[in-house]
Amino acid sequence: MQLVVVGAHQRTAPISIRERIAFAEADLAQALSSLRQIAVEGFILSTCNRVELYALLEEADGGRSLRQFLAQHRSIDLDELMPHVYTYLDEDAVRHLFRVASGLDSMALGEAQILSQIKTAYNAAQQTELLGTTMHRLIQAALTTGKLVRTETQLAHAQLSVVSVGLSLARQHLDLTDRSVVIIGAGRTGELALKHYLEYTSNITLLSRTFERAVRLAEHHKVVAKPISELTTVLQASDVVISCTSSPELMLDFEQAQALQTQRQRQWVLLDLAVPRDIDRHVGALPEVWLYDVDDMQAICERNRASKAAEVAGAEAIVERELIKWQEWWLTQAVLPTIRALRAHAEAIRLAELERTLARLDLSEQQQQAVSALTSAIINKLLHQPMRAIKDTAASPQLAHAAQQLFRLDFEAI
Repeated sequence: MQLVVVGAHQRTAPISIRERIAFAEADLAQALSSLRQIAVEGFILSTCNRVELYALLEEADGGRSLRQFLAQHRSIDLDELMPHVYTYLDEDAVRHLFRVASGLDSMALGEAQILSQIKTAYNAAQQTELLGTTMHRLIQAALTTGKLVRTETQLAHAQLSVVSVGLSLARQHLDLTDRSVVIIGAGRTGELALKHYLEYTSNITLLSRTFERAVRLAEHHKVVAKPISELTTVLQASDVVISCTSSPELMLDFEQAQALQTQRQRQWVLLDLAVPRDIDRHVGALPEVWLYDVDDMQAICERNRASKAAEVAGAEAIVERELIKWQEWWLTQAVLPTIRALRAHAEAIRLAELERTLARLDLSEQQQQAVSALTSAIINKLLHQPMRAIKDTAASPQLAHAAQQLFRLDFEAI
């Protein structure tokens, strides 16, 4: 078995690549079903900043099958994709996921939204029955690591997020007090944006392709919800637009934006937090329009990372500590089949000899039970130390192999 992660994130692939390989929520079930053809277990983590495939493979191939799967499933040439993807195997794959869950690998260092995104990936894989013991344990260990980093370090204190970085960019151009803000998208990012901008203005309009979701969120925060069909009208009166949908289509193309800005004739800040992008990248060339996508926020996030070196070091130490716990569990899983086979081998011998012996003796039922208990105790005491050594020492794989050879254990049973 080989544990593999293949992916791309904001530091390895530009948004022009990431938006092509991103998995929309509607596509995820089919993709996971297809992944079952090559993986024993697995899940897909797809966010605005990363796309990653995690898989437990029957045969070790260094991630080749996952890279091919990603290219074929997202209709992108493998040669075009290869310069932008990374591959981690076994221990390095686990370390990577733990760092992701801790916010160490996020564009906005320490951001907490990644934990809910990992839970979403877990639930999707669970629904397609692609999770087994290993991936379930791995995800739970990653979530635990992420929570420990947030409670034992200051990494998440005064944390940045893509939304808060976008807010700071908007404030460079406009005083947000009482400005008209439009948020397109009522998911987690949309709700986070709503909470941030409410500190500056209550003049917020929320739109979503699922109007009912927008209404619930708007009512909770006492802002206005509009159906997506009224987007053009709402944009006409806006000063700041935050778009964060999962739509595969543009929410605002160049011609629409140009027509709107010709009528508006005033400053317009557009924050495109979606992958794939919601706003045509050429819109930023229009007069008095400032358009930012998630990659434009990278420089601010890197400065924040540099200022938190001590917290990063503490978080990395927690990751390594939890990685050791995972390795101990994984090592145990690797030798459990040998332990089971060794016990089954001993038990088969015990039962055969017990049956042969009892057939020659005239014993009462109580006496037979006593003899059976005696043989079980002998077997248990004889196997206790060898099985403990196989399970709990650094030499476990070698000892397991030796046990297989010495006792000629049934390899198919193992």
